[in-house]
Amino acid sequence: MKRFSSITTLMLAALLSFSQMALPQYLSSEKQELKARKADQSQGIIPSSPAMVAPFWSNDFSNPSDWMLDNSGQNPPDYGWSIDANVDGWYFNNAISSSSGGNFAELGNGDPTVGTGTQALNVTYTMTIANSIDFMGLAGTDNVTLTFEEYGARFNDLQEVQVSTDGITYTTVANNLNYSVLSQSGGSAYPNPSLRSINLYPYIAGNASTVWIRFSWTTNYPSQASNSNVWITYGWMIDDISLTATGNYVMQAIEANHGGWYNTPVSQGFSMQYMFKPLIQSAANPYRFELVAANQGAQTLNGARLNVEVFNDIGVLIHSDVSDTINMAPFDTVVFSSLQTFDPAALGVYNINIWGSADSFPTTPITALTSIITDTIYGRDEDVASGDWRVGRMCGGLQLGNIFDVYAADDLTSVSAHVADYSVAGAKMFGVLYEVDTTSSPMSFILLEQTDDYIIQAGDLDNWVSIPFNSAISIDPAFGQQYMIVIGGYAHPLDTFGISVSGEADPTMSRIQDNGCNLGTQGFGYWYWINNTPMIRMNFGTLWTPSSIHETTFNGNLSIYPNPTNGIFTIEMNDVQKDIYSIKITNVLGQKVFTNSQLVNGIYKENINLSTFQKGVYLIEIKNSSSTITERVVVE
Repeated sequence: MKRFSSITTLMLAALLSFSQMALPQYLSSEKQELKARKADQSQGIIPSSPAMVAPFWSNDFSNPSDWMLDNSGQNPPDYGWSIDANVDGWYFNNAISSSSGGNFAELGNGDPTVGTGTQALNVTYTMTIANSIDFMGLAGTDNVTLTFEEYGARFNDLQEVQVSTDGITYTTVANNLNYSVLSQSGGSAYPNPSLRSINLYPYIAGNASTVWIRFSWTTNYPSQASNSNVWITYGWMIDDISLTATGNYVMQAIEANHGGWYNTPVSQGFSMQYMFKPLIQSAANPYRFELVAANQGAQTLNGARLNVEVFNDIGVLIHSDVSDTINMAPFDTVVFSSLQTFDPAALGVYNINIWGSADSFPTTPITALTSIITDTIYGRDEDVASGDWRVGRMCGGLQLGNIFDVYAADDLTSVSAHVADYSVAGAKMFGVLYEVDTTSSPMSFILLEQTDDYIIQAGDLDNWVSIPFNSAISIDPAFGQQYMIVIGGYAHPLDTFGISVSGEADPTMSRIQDNGCNLGTQGFGYWYWINNTPMIRMNFGTLWTPSSIHETTFNGNLSIYPNPTNGIFTIEMNDVQKDIYSIKITNVLGQKVFTNSQLVNGIYKENINLSTFQKGVYLIEIKNSSSTITERVVVE
């Protein structure tokens, strides 16, 4: 991989090695239980910059004898590979929506719904083309792209695409580890179908007259696992395989990032992307846009570059930038960085488009990202629950949380969490703040503060809850540059509550502590990292408690009631100094929903109706000539 930014080789190596961390510290779901949502049955092909030329070889499985199946002594179609027009797996009700229809290849490994432990262990299922393919004779080149359509989902299984030039030694050219895990914690099935394109030149160059193609699935992943549920597969369907001479100019966007790999305190060398980011943190570490791009074509891409555009919440372009240009030789991978940073001036939603281009290649598909600048909220989740982790459990009281970068000193006042809809009213949970010791290996966590217990109310289910610390906690990057905010629970004869998750987690940056539930092999108290982001956020600024009355506000009293509310509530000030008072109410996106300004002499009372607006937390800013106060009201 070529470098085209000030990122060090060490930093990039750290990024690429995250997925290769010791597997015992990674969990994709609780005990890999079978509570995942039914797979997405959406249609459509996802392009991945394939070479747009006619194939010189193709196979649609109409003749099963074209393939050699090795099913490790198991009996298809329930176990191993089968080739027919039937859906034989336990999870998917419909077949792959391939271009050709008819026969397709399908892999399965038992049906866990009929009983536990039905999966075959210590097996490797392979499907190999029966006769080698002469790339040089058919295409006159060894620069060849393999393309196929697939459907399925990843659990904890390893799906691999392999090639061989001698029919004996096979090299893996692609796997399913780039797909998200589908579990009770979130994730989804592959689109039906997905189009995979793989340039084979790096694996067969100079010896392309006899090439075999193989699709492999193995239970020997991870090698540390022993529970048969680990070997569950939702299934893998494949159809319409083709080989084409790779196009001259093919550019692929591998990863886009608005967190920036610069100016970051994280020992691993990377700054995370945040959906919700306080303005003070953004100002201390402005957005740095980056793109990892690969030249998958046969010719040099001259003038290759990153392009970025930022739009505000009403669609106005407010920032655009490019990177320096470079000439990318075939099979080069380059990290591009924008020339300028972006420092938002105001609260609100910012939509970011990032793409790659070159003089001879118009554009890669646009990567669309969103970030929301807030006054007090710091969050990494995507704000839409897509699963959950159980925390208060019959087997133990677990702790679940996210790690945050801190760039500017601020006062942490509370933790917010989204309570799963099955949680039990009356259950207790609490918040914890840890400082992250990045100098230890593995990283360790130093307890700084814990909230009082919060009793879950009926209205909290499938909703946000804020738990205040007893006093504001000063967080200063001079003393600690990473902190973890956590929700904890207690052991109970019944499972009592869970916390929702939303979006994929940055590697190692979301954690769950096993306090008695045997989530993995590391024992009691171990912090496993997980693949989905818990909906747990930091809150800075004024310490908030429902129905609060501030007796020294503007030399008088301020009350907001009822709070929480159904949307109709009252703002009341008594004995306040004579002045012009302006009131502004905004949602968490920074959008105004109410404004008013008037002269007040002692008494002010205003009835507010937000019942037509979305449920959630709203910020109330009250300002006179000398001071400003911000309060919160919860609309249920």
